[in-house]
Amino acid sequence: MSHHTRTRRTAGALGAAIGLTAAVLLVASCSASPSRQADKHAPATSHVSTAGTRAPGTSAPPTGTSTGRLGATLLVSDSSGTQLDVTLKKVIDPASGASKYSNPAKGNDFAGVKLRIHNTATTMYQNNANNETTITLSNGKTLHANYNPIAGCGNFDKGQVTLKAGATSTGCITFQIPKGQKVTQVSYSNTVFPGKNAKWQIP
Repeated sequence: MSHHTRTRRTAGALGAAIGLTAAVLLVASCSASPSRQADKHAPATSHVSTAGTRAPGTSAPPTGTSTGRLGATLLVSDSSGTQLDVTLKKVIDPASGASKYSNPAKGNDFAGVKLRIHNTATTMYQNNANNETTITLSNGKTLHANYNPIAGCGNFDKGQVTLKAGATSTGCITFQIPKGQKVTQVSYSNTVFPGKNAKWQIP
């Protein structure tokens, strides 16, 4: 075989190998392209807060305590829309029972707290003043209502207060306190929803 024939065969084999390599590279390039395109258009990862936000133009109801002395009118409100002006009109200490069947336990006296409740909201107010009113004694103890009627001052409608927008009602809440103790503070609040409570200091 001549030298020229061997050269031509070698060149032909080399050319075929180069062509095959080029074809393999082309196929690999085409196969990789779709993945890069998908990555290009994939949405970016983001972190979204799930914390609650207040609607624009709204604000949280006031919280804390309105304070005053006997005779003061104090704000009571809550997150349900309650808006009251509550006045402590009188503390009757001691108080007498409304009848011979209304008597305090041995060693106790009745005390009465007279409240005037004015609904300043645009919606009806319904609650039980017996549940919302407490007193603090000179020994620091807090007492809840006793429900016994006292002379000269009715207990709203058995404690129930129902007021249309702008309406007012006055009534007494009864307590039993140990003899020798005095009422030093009266509190009124709405116990279901958070909001602003009222406290009166008694001299």
